[in-house]
Amino acid sequence: MTRAMRRRALAAAVLAVVLATGCAKGGGKATTGPATASSGPTPYALSEVIHGSSPGGLAQGDPERGRYVFSANCARCHGATGAEGDVGPSLRDEKDRKEYAAVVAWIKDPDPPMIKLYPAPLSETDVENVAAYVERL
Repeated sequence: MTRAMRRRALAAAVLAVVLATGCAKGGGKATTGPATASSGPTPYALSEVIHGSSPGGLAQGDPERGRYVFSANCARCHGATGAEGDVGPSLRDEKDRKEYAAVVAWIKDPDPPMIKLYPAPLSETDVENVAAYVERL
């Protein structure tokens, strides 16, 4: 294992621990889309997602749609901008600590106390969108 690979693995492990200790608060129903005045949360269909490609070969989600999913499901722990939550750690500059694929993997299978939101209520598309949003913080 190269030094760079060990550094990435260590960074991923540290982030996993930090994130795991962050989302113990929660409960209530998670939503997957922006709230509207009349209809409430609206989930996004896979066909609505604009995918690009990431260096790791994974489809990369839409960060603008991810912002809505984050706001509805993650902000209560990580704060509205991902940096000022009272329970969850700051996710600002997450891209410097974890690659997109690792963020997707973490959201799908977090360690407690972070709540597991995938595969329901979050879809694969929701996870990719949130990961793309988090990578922009």
